[in-house]
Amino acid sequence: MKKADHIIEFYGETCPHCISIRPIIESLEKELGLEIRKLEVWNDADNQKLMEEYSEIISEACGGFAAVPSFVNTKTRQALCGVHDKADIQKLIEGGDCKDNVCMPHSKMQK
Repeated sequence: MKKADHIIEFYGETCPHCISIRPIIESLEKELGLEIRKLEVWNDADNQKLMEEYSEIISEACGGFAAVPSFVNTKTRQALCGVHDKADIQKLIEGGDCKDNVCMPHSKMQK
């Protein structure tokens, strides 16, 4: 399985929303043959610092604050906040243009 180094999931260990989305993430990883980088931020100061580096785009996706779960595409500098369906997260992975917490196909990333 290849690493999807351009995708980061920030989550909290006991966050109910993070736990509820886990099966969706695992299914997506299996279908796409990739591994999303998952960083727990409630108990890990280093991961908290990394999340802070992306706080501007995460806050935009979350409506003005940084929350978990959050997904960041480091290539497109786009983010999703909260629980999403598989299609939304896949669009983010593939370079979707995310606005108002919705990812649409991104013209710059199309092959």
